[in-house]
Amino acid sequence: MPKEKISLGQRLRSYVREFGADTFSYDSSMLFCKYCEIKVNCEKRFNVTQHLKTEKHTKAIKRRQEKTEKTQQLLMNSSKKSSFNKDLCHALLSANIPLNKLSNNTFRNFLETYTGKEIPTEAILRQGYVDDLYDETVEKIKSEILNKKVWVSIDETTDIEGRYIANVVVGTLELDKPGKQFLVNCKELEKTNFSTISKLFDDSIQLMGIQRDNVLLFLSDVAPYMVKSGEMLKALYSKMIHVTCAAHGLHRVAEEIRGQFKSVDKLIASVKKTFRKAPSRVQIFKSKAPEISLPPEPVITRWGTWINAANYYCDNLSTIRSIFELLDNDDAVSIKVAKKYINKNAITITIIYSHYSACRVCVNTKLCGVCVCDMGYSGVGVDGWCEE
Repeated sequence: MPKEKISLGQRLRSYVREFGADTFSYDSSMLFCKYCEIKVNCEKRFNVTQHLKTEKHTKAIKRRQEKTEKTQQLLMNSSKKSSFNKDLCHALLSANIPLNKLSNNTFRNFLETYTGKEIPTEAILRQGYVDDLYDETVEKIKSEILNKKVWVSIDETTDIEGRYIANVVVGTLELDKPGKQFLVNCKELEKTNFSTISKLFDDSIQLMGIQRDNVLLFLSDVAPYMVKSGEMLKALYSKMIHVTCAAHGLHRVAEEIRGQFKSVDKLIASVKKTFRKAPSRVQIFKSKAPEISLPPEPVITRWGTWINAANYYCDNLSTIRSIFELLDNDDAVSIKVAKKYINKNAITITIIYSHYSACRVCVNTKLCGVCVCDMGYSGVGVDGWCEE
């Protein structure tokens, strides 16, 4: 009796039954290897068994097994979390130590030697413990500000990659003592405008579970979008007062002073260039005037540094003049410019020193014309400084 011919579909089903559904799958005309992710010749059983013996298939099985073991290990670690791992993660984050430092073999060996514990990898801490510590921190902050009147401050900056990063600080308002402050949110913004700031403000309040009537004060800088955001938020936070930073106002006054005394500004800038990255000139300065520091290098974005630099030149102008007499004009253009303005601005620097400097006792600026100390001094003396 002739042997009955087996159809293609029956042959494919028999291969799947024989070698396992986890290895092969099929459709109406094709046998597919799940490990290698390729089509397998299924005309004869020999072709199938030959594929199972290939090096490619063996390596694919090994990779799948390793991946499964890692997943199981991760699940086991997350389901049974170690108190040591949690404390280690908390200590690293509190000390501002990046978790990737655990990949340093010397550091790992040190910890293992003196703790007697198996040190987890960065991935285990990041995936299994960071979120828990974040949730615990948020709950702790919530308990500190629960049902208390608060103030909120938002400031935006740009990081090294040009991203807009906004930070939200919340503090409690106390009657008889300073309140506590907490950084509650740090978020990257697509762009900086009043709508993104307003949304960040409201999201941060909701995150902390603060009642809107408990928000009494909003502090920000004087950027136009901050001012507009404050006006918009007053509609939602009826008891809130928006106050812009007074330091920004003083900074603008200091910038106006710098703009009014352009020749002094040129003097400060040229002296700064003269001694920057010039070891030989610095050595001349130190040998000639070892008792005073090098000329300050004011930074425009750091408030008051220009006025402090002008005060330095008022105190040490004769010394600076004698040092520049030792320098050659042909050595640098900045030396020639500095010599030009040193004699020209002696009186002008004294005016800046007398009217816009800071009190030596209380270190308060005299831009307002009033200076009051906590050291028994009050009022402004004839020399511009605090008097008893």
